[in-house]
Formats: sequence, structure tokens, C-alpha cells
Amino acid sequence: MALGYIVYKSIINSLKELLKKPGKLVLYILVLAFFVGMMLLTISASTYVENPAPMFWFTGMLFALIAMFVVFAIIKGLSNGDEIFGMQDVNLLFVSPVSSRKVLLYGILRLAKVSFWAGFFILFQSSWLANFGINFVGVLLSFFGFMLSVIVLSIVSLLIYSITNGSGKRKAIVKIMVLVLFAPLVIFFGMQLLETGDALLSIEALIQSPFLIFFPIAGWTAAGVTAFLSGEILMGFIFIAANMLLGVGLTTYILLSKLDYYEDTLVATETAFEKKRAVAEGDLNAATSSKKVKVTRTGVSGQGANALFYKHLREGFRQNRFGFLSIQTLAFIAGVAVFSNFIDDILIILQVVMWIQVFLIGTGSGLKETYSHYIYMVPESSFRKILWSNMETMLETLIESVLIFGIAGIISQTNILVILACIAAYTLFSLFLLGVNYLFMRFTGANLSKGLLIFIYFLAIAILILPGLIPAIIIGSSIGGDTGIIIGLLILSVWELVVGLVCFALSKGVLHNCDMPSMKVK
Repeated sequence: MALGYIVYKSIINSLKELLKKPGKLVLYILVLAFFVGMMLLTISASTYVENPAPMFWFTGMLFALIAMFVVFAIIKGLSNGDEIFGMQDVNLLFVSPVSSRKVLLYGILRLAKVSFWAGFFILFQSSWLANFGINFVGVLLSFFGFMLSVIVLSIVSLLIYSITNGSGKRKAIVKIMVLVLFAPLVIFFGMQLLETGDALLSIEALIQSPFLIFFPIAGWTAAGVTAFLSGEILMGFIFIAANMLLGVGLTTYILLSKLDYYEDTLVATETAFEKKRAVAEGDLNAATSSKKVKVTRTGVSGQGANALFYKHLREGFRQNRFGFLSIQTLAFIAGVAVFSNFIDDILIILQVVMWIQVFLIGTGSGLKETYSHYIYMVPESSFRKILWSNMETMLETLIESVLIFGIAGIISQTNILVILACIAAYTLFSLFLLGVNYLFMRFTGANLSKGLLIFIYFLAIAILILPGLIPAIIIGSSIGGDTGIIIGLLILSVWELVVGLVCFALSKGVLHNCDMPSMKVK
């Protein structure tokens, strides 16, 4: 009853907060209307494709996505565990006379919300999933399969931490078990590659092999969703049920073995809370990474606002000897290169990487600079300071785009001018997104809840990009061929540049109040 009361009061208090803030209520209504409109538009749009791509490629992509989260869950379990509770739960629930079993079930229920936001982007992938003949129902199945996987992986992460915490020997055993888990995939792929000499055929054989289908969580989910989409309902239920049984079994083990998960989850909860508090206090270094920085060269070049650009360059090369080409960037480029073997249309690749950029742009050094005091002390105009503080991000995006579309263009044998137009559109889209981010910071102070902010962010991007996207599509389609594509992308690029600079100009007031970008700790 106590846990039900907490859930009930949380919902009621959220509704009361909305009634007290009409502006926020209007934003929720607009966001809901936008999402419903997108859903109806997707349902009404034809998903018929004359020559759909083989479904097993979709299986492989879904497996790769969830397998990435499997690795993240294992890494979390071996470090500080996964965050399934908030500090309010630690302060109230952990000391209350409520069964620890019920509290754990409540924590798992909270994971549904986390997994919803983690996989929300899947709902907007109907356009390119239609290449596999997948309609909106199939998109929903993929989304719910991903949600279930994230929930189960959070439980796995908690169990790994509970068992291995403080024991180097147990951590070593878990690492060996992980290697054994992935070994069949690597060995099978290697054998196929030696036999065929073709990497693409080897990947195809691996995707259709039992080694991938029966891979825990990732393989089960990918195979289950594919079975549902292929009309094999029974097989779909079997694979999804395997995931559910694993989650239930692990939860039962945690409860029956009487593991002190209160203490185990406390580390991850406090770590997350301290990072949020560090951001609120402006200590961004404490909030972002605990990685040691190797000091090689000192000193900052430049004069005035452009000194911020050289400062970010110096910091970037201290954290990574290759500067812009971090491990994450190289992995992203490699992933796009693999994806290019399946989709030979460079415009689809451009659409996908632009969508990913929507989520990654907020991690740039320019936006982070507003959480420290240096940018406020430079005696230059706000507009110049904002521009120069983001030049490092723009340069990094340019290098990234040259590699992405250069490789994709070679694979798909695309016209060099089309490749250059894609590079321009992608790079200037980053400038556009940075401008929108600053505009949000200027007028909201970054004080909206994360879920609402994401929705409004998507809505703002859609509204601002459409006036440039629509004429680009219409004019480019009317001309046709590579010439039409080039002209369409150039129109879009010019629009991105103009809107980005206008957003920077309108948001320059963000530097007039150094407390504006501080975030609330929840």
C-alpha cells in the first residue's frame, strides 16, 4: 500500500504542478499533439516497398543495438552498479518498514520509465525501417522489445555488482564469462571470413546463425521481434518469454539469496546524485568524467573570444592524444561504414546520422563552457564568445563528416559533389542544433524536466528545419538526379546556416546571467 501511495501521490503532484503552471501545461499539450500527429502520419503513410531489404539485416541491426547496451550493463556492474533508485528512495523507502522485496519490485517498475526514454528514438525510425517492409506496429514491437531488454539488463547489472563488489577474483571470473559469451560469435565470423573471403557474406551468415539468435537478451529480443514481424507468433512469444523469465529469475535470486541490494544500489544512486549536484554547482569536471588527464603541453593561444577555441583544443588533446578522433568517434564512423554496406543510398545515411547528432550535440565543449566562469570573464561580445566557444565542436563535426560520407560515398560509389553536399548539410546541421540548444538555455534556463525538454526540443527542431527542408525536397525532386540532390542539400545547408546564426544572435543573452544555465537537482 505504501508503494502504491507513493506512485499515486507522484502522479497527483505532477498534475497539480501542471495546473499551477499553465505555460508548462500548454507545452505538454503541444508536445502530446505533436507526438499523436507524428504517430497518425506514420500509420497513414504507405509502408509498401517494391523490393524490401531482407528482414535478417533488421535482426542484425536490432541485435547490435541491444548488444551495445549489454556491454554497458556489464561495465556498470563491474564498476558501481546501475541506478534503479533515486536519492528520495534512499532517504525514505530504504528506512521505511516496507519489505525489501516490494521495494526492489518498485525499483524495477521505475526502470520502465528509464527504458522508455532510452528507446524513445526508435519510435521515429519508421521512415527507414519501411525499407524492410516494417509498419508502425512493427516499430512499436521493436520499441517494447528494446524496453524489456533495458529493464532486464539493469537487473543483470545490479546482480553483477552485488556478487563482484570488493572481490577482484569474482570480477575476473565475470570478465572471463563475458569473453566466453561473445567468443562463439567471433569464432563463427572468423571461420566464415576465412571460408568466403567476403566480410558482408560472413556477417550475413552470422546474423542467421543460432549463435546470434540464442545470444542472451540481445539475440532473444532481435529474434523475437523478427518472428512477430514475420508472422511467427509462437516463436516470437517464446523468445520474448525467455527474456521475461530471465528477468524474473534474476530478481527472485536476488531476493532469495538475501543479497544486500540496498547497499549495492546506494553506490550508483549516490554517484548519479553527486554528478547532478556538481552540475548544479557549476563543477562540470566533477560531473562529466573521472578519467585522469595527462598534461603534456601548457598555455593557451589566441586573443579575446577565440582563446576559448584554443582552450578547448588544448583540453581535447590532453584527454585524447588523437584529439578529435576519440574512441567513441571512431566507433561511430566504423558503425556507419558497416551500415553503408547494407544501405547504398547516402541520403538515408545522412538522415540517420543527423538524427543521432540531435542526441549528441549537447555533449559539445561549447555548451559545457557555460557552466564554468571563464567565458563570462572574457571582455568580448556575447555573440562572438558563443560562436568561438563552439568552433572546436564544428571542426570536430567537419572532420567526422568527411570520414563518414567519404567512406560511405566510396562504398556506394556516389558522385563526389553529392558527398560534399552531404558533408555541408551535416556540418551545418550541427551549427543549427547548437543554436537551438542555446536558444533553449536562454529562454528556459534548462529548468524543464528532462522528458518534457526532450519533447519540446524535438518539436522546436522540426518547426525550425521544415521551412528549409520542404523547399529543398520539392526543388531537388523536381530537378531530379544528382543535380537535384546537390541543389536540395545546398538549399538545406543555407537554411541551417541562417537559422543557426539567428538562434546564436537571439540567445546571446545567456551570458548576461551566469546563474542561468545551472540545473535543478532532482
